[in-house]
Amino acid sequence: MRSIAGYIIIGIGAIFVLATYLNVPLAMDLLWPVFLLIPGIGFHIFFFMNPKPNRAGLLVPGGILLVYAPLFFFSQLFFQGDMSTTWPFFLIGPAVGLTELYIFGNRKPALLIPIGILTVLAIVFLIANLASTQVGGILGLILIVLGGIMVTRKKNDEYPM
Repeated sequence: MRSIAGYIIIGIGAIFVLATYLNVPLAMDLLWPVFLLIPGIGFHIFFFMNPKPNRAGLLVPGGILLVYAPLFFFSQLFFQGDMSTTWPFFLIGPAVGLTELYIFGNRKPALLIPIGILTVLAIVFLIANLASTQVGGILGLILIVLGGIMVTRKKNDEYPM
């Protein structure tokens, strides 16, 4: 395990030496998400080398970083770093990490509540951000009607809630 970390550190050091002394361009403005991707993969490697439910907590930060790193790459490549429309993925990151914890951990049903809330919020905000104002307005009206039905419905209805 220590040797793997050592090789990674040597590789990163070599990249910086090449960039500094041989003027090899690094394009750090595009490549910096690698520094999030490597630990995200590392958390998963550490868990899957000895997968026990009590070690599944490693997957939460690993899952978050595995969502954020590609998000930052995508943002840098296509939007020049502007995340004004893709920010809901910050909600999906913890949902992915918690989902991995649920699957590989002790499967505590209480984890499904934050997973569901984060996922639904992220989807709603992504639709609202990526859609035109008309679609966002229609989505808002649908949500208002659904919320109104839930609030005004009697408790003895045949649908338990």
